[in-house]
Amino acid sequence: MLAKFKVKGYKGFENEIILDLEKHNDYQFNKEMIKNNLINKAVIYGSNGSGKTNLGIAIFDLTFHLLDKSKNMNIKINNNYLNLKSNLGYAEFYYEFKFDNNRIIYKYRKKDLYNLIYEEVIYNGKKIIEYDFLNPDNKIIEIEEAKTLNFKYNSDLSIVKYICNNTIFNDDFALPKMLDFVKGMLWFRSVDSFSFIGLENKINGLDRIIIENNKIDDFKKFLKQNKIDYDLVEINALNGNFLGVKMGDNITTFDSLASTGTKALWLYYCFKIYFSDVKFLFIDEFDYTYHFDLAANIVRNLNEYQGFQSILTSHNTYLMSNRLTRPDCCFIITPTSLKNLASCTDKELREAHNIEKLYREGLFTDYE
Repeated sequence: MLAKFKVKGYKGFENEIILDLEKHNDYQFNKEMIKNNLINKAVIYGSNGSGKTNLGIAIFDLTFHLLDKSKNMNIKINNNYLNLKSNLGYAEFYYEFKFDNNRIIYKYRKKDLYNLIYEEVIYNGKKIIEYDFLNPDNKIIEIEEAKTLNFKYNSDLSIVKYICNNTIFNDDFALPKMLDFVKGMLWFRSVDSFSFIGLENKINGLDRIIIENNKIDDFKKFLKQNKIDYDLVEINALNGNFLGVKMGDNITTFDSLASTGTKALWLYYCFKIYFSDVKFLFIDEFDYTYHFDLAANIVRNLNEYQGFQSILTSHNTYLMSNRLTRPDCCFIITPTSLKNLASCTDKELREAHNIEKLYREGLFTDYE
């Protein structure tokens, strides 16, 4: 699981910003929000331009050099990759993972989305990998199983990826577990256009996902649970099969009939089909087109999935409710800070408190 993430010199983050998923309180309610002593379900709030989208994409930056994964990015994430005010000349990323009793720190630097200049791995306090792409002869590889590898290879390739893909490790060694975790990371958004990172070779169009997984009836039930009652059918056409809606004697495509909010729900349901493969989920502006009750339903639905960590970003402070979450799992982001609500006040917070009201009244001020 992801325990901590740091980034600096990247896009809007000139100075270091930290997402700390180990920092939580001992609340005796909504205990399912915490797993293995880490925050398992979180919501990040912030104003426009505060960095919500950039944070999510920053967390998923490692997928671009560690994995050969599907990506459909309709936002240009390589534009202004480096922070324009920073004098570093690179972006620096820090990930801290916990697997059972093992802890892995993975640090690297990049000049742009695809070009690494430095990688480092610390395993249970010991540096086991250090590789400077600008001076590759001065490297540290303290992994017994990897000592026979030929390190004269394409210098653009991640050293961590190379080692993991060409080494047979002992079952208790956590480095391949880190890579498996990264393989299970999924980021998506439905603002403006459909974008995602992850789920290799599975995303072939939303109609096909529903039809090929035999989920038409289940999707119909899911929509009805969210107060959308459509008679869904499969449309057979020369250019493929499509999800349709029957209305009296007429049938039209679901895509042509559905509202923007319903399409966002459609997107969520399609990814939900693959949640069994997910280890870390980040949904950017997940409720952009949702009614507040529908947004709450999605949060409840995600809270039922204990097999993966999830982070949502939102403007909707209605979700700041102890019915859905808890103060240490609600984060406020600014361009210079990221803290949970419990860390932004000296007041003792209880289950009966209306944390949205307290937020609107200005109780949580210590987040800069």
